[in-house]
Amino acid sequence: MITFNKKNRVSRWISIGKYPEWTIRRARAEYNRLYEQVYDYGRDPVKDKKDEQSKQKEKPTVKELSAIYLEFGRIKGKVSIDEEERYFKKDIYPIIGDKSVDEVSTNDIEEIQFNIIERAKSNDIATQNGKVAVKHAVACTRRLFKLAIKKELITKNPVDDIEPLGITGRRSRVLSFDEIWLFWNRIETLVPPVTAMALKFEFVTMQRGKEVRKMKFSTHKQNENVWHMMKEDTKNKKMHRVPLNRYAQDIIDDVSLYTGASPYVFGATKVLSPPITLRDNLKHLGKSALSQAINRKRDELGIEDFSPHDLRRTGATWIVAVGLPKLYARLMLNHSDGDNDVTGEVYVQYSYDFEKQRAVKVWEFILDQIVTCQSIKEIPTLDELRERVKNTGLL
Repeated sequence: MITFNKKNRVSRWISIGKYPEWTIRRARAEYNRLYEQVYDYGRDPVKDKKDEQSKQKEKPTVKELSAIYLEFGRIKGKVSIDEEERYFKKDIYPIIGDKSVDEVSTNDIEEIQFNIIERAKSNDIATQNGKVAVKHAVACTRRLFKLAIKKELITKNPVDDIEPLGITGRRSRVLSFDEIWLFWNRIETLVPPVTAMALKFEFVTMQRGKEVRKMKFSTHKQNENVWHMMKEDTKNKKMHRVPLNRYAQDIIDDVSLYTGASPYVFGATKVLSPPITLRDNLKHLGKSALSQAINRKRDELGIEDFSPHDLRRTGATWIVAVGLPKLYARLMLNHSDGDNDVTGEVYVQYSYDFEKQRAVKVWEFILDQIVTCQSIKEIPTLDELRERVKNTGLL
């Protein structure tokens, strides 16, 4: 303990450290430094220390700031905000959640990256060995610290100086005609019926897996042959009417034998045949149900490097390849065109029904020419298929 006294006005006791962690030499050097602050500069080391601690307490922790960040995101209707919250809880909080925002260093961000990569080594379904998750987690962290800069809590973003390990998860995989035939004719022999039908439904409607998994019977407008998704059901928060071709209608009829009493078309059940008594409390298929089904049976399917989302891209690709304008694919995929006015978001949606109906009819015809073949050898070439579509007058 050291006592400081300046002109008999203030007396302070300061604990420098404990022996033997602090040697006598080190303690003496610290004493001299503090003595200089008091007698040469009129500083109060104890008050300075308390002021610094008080200042630190005023700055939020990463977890506290992220709560504000997530709230802003939800108010603005940010589509990916739930996914960002998942990255915060799983990857970011364990490393820096309890740290003050100005205490986070580049080393902390790099630790977040390495932890994700290390965890991915024991996860067979990790995308690109965890590097896609790294990209998203780091992006969330960067946006969080941009908010901290705007609030003048920090002056520099600690994410800016890291060596990034993440890569984009964007894929361009499209199934060939042969692979379409393999998928369609084998999937129901390899995975439970409801899961298989959900995958097929994603394929024939070209819709997102999440939207398919959470589809409710109440959104199926039978008198119109349309799946009517409200904006809260879609990724881009825009209403979407999906015309249903013959394949989609048949799937709904077939799956209702398993899930017809529940709210969800693709209720989570692994029964192998229609039950005598239908359950009315089925939850929808889980987030990883479709991808896990594919991953476990990929070898038996005979399709390499294949994920459920490729089904959606495949449908959009082939309807354009046979002659439909790209607009038709974009409408079916419900990709945003940047038109945020009320007319573009609501009223004009119904005028797109014609284009979508045309797209699903062309897609139904393409599927007829491929999946109904007795063998792969009978599948037409793209040129042959284009000629057949042209002759139908569908274009």
